[in-house]
Amino acid sequence: MYARYKQSLAGKGNTTNSYPSYGEKTVGFNKKKGKRYGSKDAPPSYENLYYGNKRKKGYSWERLRNMFKAWKVNRALKAGKDGKEANDEKERTPSPARPETPPPPPKPVLPKEDLAKELYVKSVDLHIKENTLEHRTDEYECTRERKVNDKVVPAELVVRRGDNIKMTITFDRPYDKEKNELLLCFTLGEWAKPSGGTKAQFEIDESGKQKFTPDQWGATLQSKSGNDVTILVHIPANCIIGEWNFYVKTKCEGKDKDGNDKTIIRQYEQEDDITILFNPWCPDDTVYMPQTELLDEYILNESGAVWRGNYTQPGAKEWNFGQFQAGILEIALMLVTQGFDPCRLKPMSDPIKVSRMIAKMVNSSDDFGVLTGNWSGDYSEGVSPSKWVGSVKILKQWFESGPVKFGQCWVFSCITTTVCRALGIPCRTVTNFASAHDTDESNCIEKYFKPVGGVDEEIEHMNSDSVWNFHVWNEVWFARPDLAPEFSEPGWQVIDATPQETSEGQYTCGPCPVAAVRKGLCNFGFDTGFVFSEVNADKIHWRIHPGDSYERIKMEKDSVGKCISTKKPTGQPFKYKSKKYHERKIYSEEQREDLTLAYKPKEGSEEERETVMNAHKTARFPVRKTYLEEEKVEPLQFSLSFDDVMIGEKMAVRFTAKNAGSKERKIPILVLSASPQAYTGHHTKIFHRKLFSDQVLAGNEEKVFETVLEPAEYLEHLVDQALISIVATAYVEPCDGEPEQIVREEADARFRRPDIDVECPDETKCGENTTFVVSFDNPLDKPLTCCNISMESIGFKDFDDLPVVDVPAKGTYRQEFTLPALKAKKKAAVYFSFDSKEIADISGSASLQINP
Repeated sequence: MYARYKQSLAGKGNTTNSYPSYGEKTVGFNKKKGKRYGSKDAPPSYENLYYGNKRKKGYSWERLRNMFKAWKVNRALKAGKDGKEANDEKERTPSPARPETPPPPPKPVLPKEDLAKELYVKSVDLHIKENTLEHRTDEYECTRERKVNDKVVPAELVVRRGDNIKMTITFDRPYDKEKNELLLCFTLGEWAKPSGGTKAQFEIDESGKQKFTPDQWGATLQSKSGNDVTILVHIPANCIIGEWNFYVKTKCEGKDKDGNDKTIIRQYEQEDDITILFNPWCPDDTVYMPQTELLDEYILNESGAVWRGNYTQPGAKEWNFGQFQAGILEIALMLVTQGFDPCRLKPMSDPIKVSRMIAKMVNSSDDFGVLTGNWSGDYSEGVSPSKWVGSVKILKQWFESGPVKFGQCWVFSCITTTVCRALGIPCRTVTNFASAHDTDESNCIEKYFKPVGGVDEEIEHMNSDSVWNFHVWNEVWFARPDLAPEFSEPGWQVIDATPQETSEGQYTCGPCPVAAVRKGLCNFGFDTGFVFSEVNADKIHWRIHPGDSYERIKMEKDSVGKCISTKKPTGQPFKYKSKKYHERKIYSEEQREDLTLAYKPKEGSEEERETVMNAHKTARFPVRKTYLEEEKVEPLQFSLSFDDVMIGEKMAVRFTAKNAGSKERKIPILVLSASPQAYTGHHTKIFHRKLFSDQVLAGNEEKVFETVLEPAEYLEHLVDQALISIVATAYVEPCDGEPEQIVREEADARFRRPDIDVECPDETKCGENTTFVVSFDNPLDKPLTCCNISMESIGFKDFDDLPVVDVPAKGTYRQEFTLPALKAKKKAAVYFSFDSKEIADISGSASLQINP
C-alpha cells in the first residue's frame, strides 16, 4: 500500500507544500479552511488522507506524454542512431529546474477515539467479467488477464455510458451510515473539474427507491454483508468517453489535539482506471442504433472487406479491423484525446465532435496523425499502401514512433472504422466508384478543351477537378441535434479521413448527413457540398474558343457516383470460399450492399434532377451558365467497351459508332489510345495508340472499331491498382446542314490480379500449432522476382516482409506456415499480403475458431 496525506489544521497559515515519492509513500500537508461537505457551517479544521494500492499503470495523461517522448527516441533509432545517441538527443532539451525536496513531515498521529471512527477501504471488486458481459465489452483483450512480455497483466474494466456497473467495496469493518458518510468520485484527465464534466462526486442511495436519471451520475445500495458493500453505479448517457479515475471517500467527525471539532476524510484511489465508451445499445445515447442486430457488424465485427477497382470491375479486399486486439482501445483514446484541449474535454462526450476529430487525426497532414498520404507511386521511404491488410500494425506503429508512411483512401477509411468501432460509434467503410473530386466548390466537375486539328485537346492547367476510379470514406451513425428537425434523427453521417481538401482550415471532412446529400441540400452539416459532388455531380465539358468565349459541348448526368458499396451487415468475417475467379466474384457480390439509392434518387429521374438543381443553388461558387443551354442531340452515338481480363492477358478494346440518321456520315479521324492511370483519375504517357482514317457510316449503320492491348505493351507501364485510361476521339464531318461533331469518350479499365488462397482447419486450440497453406498462380509469362510475404492476424503471431523464392512463369506459389494459436477467439483470422517486383498487392485471408 502507498499513502498520500493532506492535513489541514486551524491557525497554521495558508502556504502549501507538496512532496514527491519517498519509497512507497508520498506524504504532504495542505493547510486550508473551508466549508464542511454537506454543511453550511465552516468547521475549524479538517484532515484528508489519500491512500490505495499502487497503480498498475500510469495515468492516461502520463502515458500520452511518454508516447510522444518514445516517438523521438524510436525515430532517432530508425534513422540509424544508436540508443545512446537517441537518449542524448532527448536530453538536449533542458528540463525546468526542480525545487529542492524537503524532508517528509511525520505522519499525523490520531487520538484512539478518532481511529475507532475512521472507515478504511481495503479493496474494490469491479466485477469485471460480469460487467463486461453486460456492457458487451468482453471482447476487448484488456478486459482479460493476459501476459505481456512474460508478465501477467490484470484485467481492466471497460464499460459503456448510459448503463450501470456493479462493484463491491470491502472495508476494514462493517459500514454504518450513521457513523460514516460514503461518497463516490470519478475524475477524468489531469485537470478534472465539475464544471467541465470531468469530475463527479455523489452519495450512495440506500433507500432502494431511487431511479437513475439518464444524464446524471448515481449509485444505489444493492446489499451489505459483513465488511462488504455491493452497489450499482449509473454512468450518464452523455458522459465524456475516456479513462476515468475512481475514488471512494469516507468521512467522520472527530477532535483535534485542542479538543476542537474536525472532519476526517479518507479517500481511497482505485489502482485501475475505468474506461467508458459510447453505447449504441442505449436509447439515451446519441449513437443509439434501434436495429441492434446491425451492431454485430458495425461495432462487434473485427473482420471485414473494402471494395476497390472500378464500377464495372469491383473487387473486395479483406481487412483486419482488429478493434478488440491488445492496445488498440488505448491507442484509439490517445489518438482522439490529443486532438482536444486537455483542460476542456467536454467535446469528447459528443460523437459529432469526436468523429470529426477522428477524421482529422487519422491523417497526418495537419499534425501528428496516424497516416501520411502518398499518391506519387514512390514508396521507398515507407510501405506501399496496397501492402497493408489490416489496421492493427499501423496503429501500433503510430503509437511507437508517430505518423506511418504510407496510406491511400481505403487505408485511411479502414483505420477510421477501427477507431470508431473501438470507441463505440457504429461505423462502416463505404466505397464510391467513379467518385468526383470537386476542387472549386461549384458542385460540378468541369473539364476544359480547345479545338486542335479536328479534335478537342485538354487544357491541363484549367482541369483541377477529377473523377477517381473509386474513393473510400466512412459512415458513422448518430443523431444530429445540431441540425434542422428533418436531419436531427439518428442516421448515417459521412466522415472522410483522406486529406483531399481542407474543411474550416483543417484536413478533415464531415460529419454530413447522408439524407441531406440525397436531397442536394449542401448547406446542412459539414462539407455536404463536397460529398454531394463525389456522388452526384454532373460532368460538364467546356470548349474554349479564341477570345476566351466558351460553350458547353457535353453534359454527363450519370457518370459520377456508381455502385456505392459496403459489406452487408452479417456480423461474420468476409471469407472467400473458392480459388476460382468467377466463384470469388459471385461471393464478393453476395456480400456487397449497394448504397447508391441512399445517396441519390434513381439516376435520370425527375427527383434526381431536382436534387442536382438544389445542389447547384446551394453551391458556394456555381458556374452560372452550366444549366442555361439546352442539350444537343448528336446524330452519331458512340460507346466504349473492353474485356475483363487477368493481368498478363490480351485486352480487346471496342469503340462502337452508330448512325441513327438516314444520311451517310464521314469520320475522317478516329483514334483509340490507352495510358496508365492512378485510381485518383490522373494518367500519364500514352503507351498504345491506334488511328482509323476516312471511315464512312451509312444511314442506320453500326460499326465497331477494335484494338488489342498486348501484355508486352502495358506491363511495364502499370501503376497502383493495375488501372488504365482508355480514350476514344473522333471527328465527324458536317453534312447537309448538320454541324460537325467532335467526340470524346473515356473509360477506365482494370487488369485483375491473382488472389491468395489460404487453406486451414475450421477450428484449433489455444497454444497449439496451426498450419496454413498459402498459394496462388502466377499469370505472367515471366517469373515473379524480389518476392516477400507478410501476415497480420487475430489470434496468431504476425510477421512482416518474409523473403520467399521467385515464382516461376505461369507457375504456382505454395508455402506452408505453422503458427501457434495465442488466445481463444471465436472469430480468429489471418490476412496474408504478397508483393513482388512484377505484381504487387496480392492478398488473401482465412477465418477460424480458436478454442480454449
